Amino acid sequence: MPQRYNQKTVNNFVKGLITEAGEMTFPDGASVDELNCELKRDGSRRRRLGVSKEQSFVNSTFTVSSTETVNSGSWTNVAGISGLEFLVIQKGHHLYFYNKAELPYSNTQKTFNIDLQTYEYAGSTGAENYKCQFASLQGYLVVSSGGIDTIYIEYSEATDSISVSTILHRVRDFEWQGNKDTYDTSGASSLSGSDLYLRKYDAFNSAWSGSRGESAYTTWQSANTSNHPPITHPWFSGKDTSNNFSASEWNKVYSGTSIAGNGHYILDFFNKNRKQYLTGSSVYLPDEVETSRFKSVAAFAGRIFYSGLESSQNSGAILFSKVVENEKDFGTCYQVNDPTAEYLSDLLATDGGVIKINSAVNIKLLYPFQTSLFVFAENGVWQIIGVDGIFSAAAYAINKVSDVGIDSAQSFVSVEGIPIWWSRYGIHTMQFDQVSGQASEQNISLPTIQSYWDDISSASKSDCFGVYDSIGKEIYWFYKTEDETNANKYNEILVLDVALQAFYPWRISDQTSNTDYVASATFYPSFGAEELDLEVVTTAGDDVVTSAGDNVVSTQIRQFTRDTSAIVLLIVDGSTGYMTMGGFTDTSFYDWGDANYESYAETGYDFIGDAVLKKNAPYVAVYSRLTEEGFTFTGSAYKPIRPSSLLVSAAWDFDRNFPTGQQAYRLKYPVIVDVDNLDVYNYPESVITTRLKVRGHGRSMRVKFSSEEGKDFVLIGWSMIQAANTRF
Repeated sequence: MPQRYNQKTVNNFVKGLITEAGEMTFPDGASVDELNCELKRDGSRRRRLGVSKEQSFVNSTFTVSSTETVNSGSWTNVAGISGLEFLVIQKGHHLYFYNKAELPYSNTQKTFNIDLQTYEYAGSTGAENYKCQFASLQGYLVVSSGGIDTIYIEYSEATDSISVSTILHRVRDFEWQGNKDTYDTSGASSLSGSDLYLRKYDAFNSAWSGSRGESAYTTWQSANTSNHPPITHPWFSGKDTSNNFSASEWNKVYSGTSIAGNGHYILDFFNKNRKQYLTGSSVYLPDEVETSRFKSVAAFAGRIFYSGLESSQNSGAILFSKVVENEKDFGTCYQVNDPTAEYLSDLLATDGGVIKINSAVNIKLLYPFQTSLFVFAENGVWQIIGVDGIFSAAAYAINKVSDVGIDSAQSFVSVEGIPIWWSRYGIHTMQFDQVSGQASEQNISLPTIQSYWDDISSASKSDCFGVYDSIGKEIYWFYKTEDETNANKYNEILVLDVALQAFYPWRISDQTSNTDYVASATFYPSFGAEELDLEVVTTAGDDVVTSAGDNVVSTQIRQFTRDTSAIVLLIVDGSTGYMTMGGFTDTSFYDWGDANYESYAETGYDFIGDAVLKKNAPYVAVYSRLTEEGFTFTGSAYKPIRPSSLLVSAAWDFDRNFPTGQQAYRLKYPVIVDVDNLDVYNYPESVITTRLKVRGHGRSMRVKFSSEEGKDFVLIGWSMIQAANTRF
């Protein structure tokens, strides 16, 4: 019985890895399994480059152990200098700084560093046990960590040095200390002990504030048999015609059962020492001490926001500074006008304050976007949004976006402002209502790679970190293999091509001994700045000197651009422990120069039109792009630079095992070496087409494309002749 022939051409293989589809519903253009391939937006797949240190790399002045905390962040607009950006590396309890300037990146380490132990608070479990978060504002860098008091760093361009200061967070005291249910009536003269001092403190902190208020309090007591006045209306509501307090005039004012406002006193948020304001109260007004510190910090609406406390009382607290005019405002988290004052008591839009989201548990990250500040906690995400799009201390709203929180704060990335993060349940992003600006959560791993993501261990998920390449529009999430014992070694990578909405995985191979490894990564934009010291000369070319005989030097900032941006890897040398930098740049296709890695992609299940008849594919034509770029002379022979090899095999029905692959990258014509110009590879075709005979038969077919050690491949597409029996 003759067979029925059909031809199929595949020229779009860019949907990435899909695990959430069945054998009979698998989409075209996706892979069932793959590793170490790049998705190109022209429809092709390419083998990723090997990991290597950068050319002319320089080692850091410090070493990294396998147990130390390693983290990185950015300090933008350093000292207010446009284009000047520092990479900040946390190594244990130290911060080191690199200028994100010219190549080699590893040669720009600054001479200064910070020992975070200097800023640990009493009771801290150690600065080295927390990963810092960073916020840049007005040229300063604010650093928060659960192990230290929050600090800010100032850079001096003139001396190429930094200074560090601790931020004192101060708030107004809006908490009642006594039983305010009794404050609408006069207190008996027999009050004593804690009842007496708590009532007096609450009175002095509210309607009877200030020296004149306390004096009026005593006057009222004298006129009322030493009882205590109700805390219902302020003392100045009882002024007489001479503008002095009169107990009888004050008693004429009827305020019902309302309690007056409070907040006269300003306290250190972490050590609320109320007894300093009331003589003799040391026994009855104990200090209120916050035993944790802010883990999260963000710059938003011209202010600094702080959160991430771990105490039951303040776990949902978010402090925000007044609109920052200078560094002294970083800790001004209170209303500037006294809310108990007779005049000028209004809350200003520019004031600082405290926002409490009582239902938030373990706030891990604050993220500003457009007119909103997003609060990422362990148990959900909240949106703080200003009225009419402007955040104000006097007007804002809080909306809960999702019950799905964030697992690792470092997994968070911003894609042109849109947040993407890992939770305990998957990978999530947000959609925004175009009219109201309100956000809603969306799980992007659920329809694509949820099964793959579920197989990542919980420990690896909670310790992963993400980096976004805003030029290539790709997110790189780094995490550890489940059995990895080195706390700083990240050898698994999940990549999301944002434009294609496609995921694909990479894995970094190890050397046989003392392997180098990736400890962190960061994005380097395609611009930067560096300082230039220029000697000042006269028009005649003579040096200009000071009275002391020193040459006059003008320090200027040079801005420049590079041809490409880069995901820069922070690499630890496995033998010495020193850190340097590198990337996916090795065109010999070995990790670390000698560790082979496999690259492959397996297509979905192709039933070739029906699921009943058995078929075969007598011929498959594979189209590959020429990759050779010239020759190198090894001393005895000329070898091509960046040669390719692509192995192709087929599996029938639902067999997951593939036979040995056939070579699909076959050059038809000899190449003549021009010994005078080794940079040229004179091959007459830019696309290599190879026809292969495929053995086997079945109802469905899968194809696997895989690499050969030390060689490249660029798969453009393939075409096959499909033959089906006319009856079963």
